[in-house]
Amino acid sequence: MYPTYADGLLALSPYEARTLAAVWDRMFPADEHSPAASAIGAITYLDRTLTGVYAGLREHYRLGLRALDANAMQRFGQPVHACSGEQVDQLIGALQADTLVDFAVPPQAQFFSMIFSHLQEGVFGDPAHGGNRELAGWRFLAHPGVHRVNDEADHLASDQVVKPVQSMADAGWSLGSDRGAPVDVPGYDPQNSVRPPQADLDVIVVGVGAVGSLVAHVLTAAGVRVLGLEAGPWRFGGDFVPDEVGAAYYSRGDMGPKFLAEAPTWRPDADHPTRAAPFSLGRMMNGVGGSVIHWGGALRRQHPHHFAHRSHVLDRWGPRALPEGSQLVDWPVSYDDLEHYYTALEWSIGVAGDREQNPFVKASKPLPLPPVRPFVMGERFIAGARSLGLHPYPTPVALNSRPYNNNPQSTYNSFAGGFGPFDDDRWMPGHNWVPDALATGNLDLKTGCRVIRIITDPSGRACGVEYLDPLGQLHTARSGKVILASYTFENLRLMWLSASDRHPDGLGNDRGMLGKHYMTKHWNDVYGYFPDTVFNAQTGPAAQMVTLDDYASADFDSYRHGFIGGASPNVENQRLPLQISREPLPPDVPDWGKGYKDQLRRWQHLAAVRFQPDAMPYEGHQLDLDPWVRDRSGLGLPVVRITYRVRENEARLTDFMRGECRKILQAMGAADVWNGREFTGIVSSHDLGGARMGVDPTSSVVSPDLAVHDTPGLYVFGGAAFPTMNSANPTLTLWALCYRSAEAMIRELQSPQ
Repeated sequence: MYPTYADGLLALSPYEARTLAAVWDRMFPADEHSPAASAIGAITYLDRTLTGVYAGLREHYRLGLRALDANAMQRFGQPVHACSGEQVDQLIGALQADTLVDFAVPPQAQFFSMIFSHLQEGVFGDPAHGGNRELAGWRFLAHPGVHRVNDEADHLASDQVVKPVQSMADAGWSLGSDRGAPVDVPGYDPQNSVRPPQADLDVIVVGVGAVGSLVAHVLTAAGVRVLGLEAGPWRFGGDFVPDEVGAAYYSRGDMGPKFLAEAPTWRPDADHPTRAAPFSLGRMMNGVGGSVIHWGGALRRQHPHHFAHRSHVLDRWGPRALPEGSQLVDWPVSYDDLEHYYTALEWSIGVAGDREQNPFVKASKPLPLPPVRPFVMGERFIAGARSLGLHPYPTPVALNSRPYNNNPQSTYNSFAGGFGPFDDDRWMPGHNWVPDALATGNLDLKTGCRVIRIITDPSGRACGVEYLDPLGQLHTARSGKVILASYTFENLRLMWLSASDRHPDGLGNDRGMLGKHYMTKHWNDVYGYFPDTVFNAQTGPAAQMVTLDDYASADFDSYRHGFIGGASPNVENQRLPLQISREPLPPDVPDWGKGYKDQLRRWQHLAAVRFQPDAMPYEGHQLDLDPWVRDRSGLGLPVVRITYRVRENEARLTDFMRGECRKILQAMGAADVWNGREFTGIVSSHDLGGARMGVDPTSSVVSPDLAVHDTPGLYVFGGAAFPTMNSANPTLTLWALCYRSAEAMIRELQSPQ
């Protein structure tokens, strides 16, 4: 029944390949629309990948398949590949339900999730990886695959937009080949990374990602001499490929190898065992410009009351409204303090949108670009929301709805959120911030350089860093000011790893506050089925979004509904094959098999309303260093451990918002509605807190100017400084906060000593 797999296997044995094929061909069986998984090339995909990025899972497969076969022998007296289809179905069901015997390593439910995830990659990934043979997976979905341009008519078409099914190779891309010479940026020399640092530095910036690029831009323009140390490379347009399996942050996230090698662990509370942290999104990117290179592009402002959230709650509902254990506070800065910076950033980047349609947030200046194109799902969402008295508006996004910053108008490539900007039509810091900083002559940019320790002098003041260059050579750079501008986890990890005699528990931790007040975004989705509507969501980038702020506004009476906080529902227009294969299923649809396949083919008729809820800071929600787990970077340093669980207040908020999203979908015309998963994962890409900003050093880690209270000369420019988390995407507020603090640093450096 199954091939012998005697030739051509690299990692799997022929016996293992036959066993896995028997299982996968029941999970994704042949029918009138496609061959089975093994015939599509899923086994070949996995076999190749087990010699590469999944090499560490080889033993999991060996043990798991052996245990599965042992159960088949015990139950049916024959190996898996000789069992009937019904018998294999029983084995898969027991595997998923944790009821097989002698299946301790790996845990069987996790093994089921792993092999099903890899099946989906093999069936729906690009053929360059060895699966999706003859594009059979994409043809099954009637998805056109890789197309660089989508027209305005495509976004509003009432019938399905039909285009030839194309792979990366068909569209002119390939993996692992020279995709063109790097862009020549004046002032940037990759070879500079192995040269010793300059001696006359004013500031060292650790991480030249989304935050570090802005900081370098602001400081160097004022004449400040900056050393920028970035662990990743500088990627240009030619380095980006429309490879959903490899590139996308919701899949393997290959553009963030350092981040993945240091991925945190997680436990719900101190009484539970620690496990690998599950991702909801959040596979961050390593490189100049950081993770905004592969973001969706949303740049929303916080509302004024979000900066005084505790006062807002107390003034409106009194102290009884505060959830037990919550540690809600006001920010030490206000909306008015940041409004100037919000506006300056929107015009520096080129944000597309229409402020007039959002009545809840006022600004001193309109956005520089008109909204991106309308799309069918967005228009239905607008009509449905307005019928309920709500106020939908086009989400402000960093996509060129017109040419801007010497970059072209968007081609509306659907391989957008999760991928780099192939055509430079979606903004990233490499377009202007970093080149402008280099042009001043004040930025010494070193890529491929990893900071491993912050140096302090005997008085406890930060005075430099130690870092490894791309050749593994250790360097010391000295400066009176060190800015940590990496992601939340790495900023805090460096502070713990830089403990000294003066700071034995880590920098910023003399009062035991480092790592406290951690918050993460609980993404959630509600789905609707529209049998008579074709959404053509294969035609749009993720930046085609429409949002509601009604439930996040100061007027929203959350306490009347049984909780504190708000949320922002939205719709967006990007749907790619692997995304489609992993979307939440209606409760009456099986997780695998023929019913699963039939559900997938309805994808053109599905609309998802995603909402971002507030997440309150709580006692016991924290980050620290895992005492047992080390990273896989070759250095063997401890990884960050997350202690976090969803509290009752946030659970009630989620339940309420699910009900509101159901109403919106029904107003849009949905015939059937169902919820996504309650908990999608702990690492969300919106991971905030841990180095709380405040005036009082006994209850915070950094000052309103982001200076570490107990370590003069050290600054945390990152989301770790956020005192609270609301439903707005945090990036624009983070930039505004850091812009303000960079200007404060300039004033200090330029003041007479």
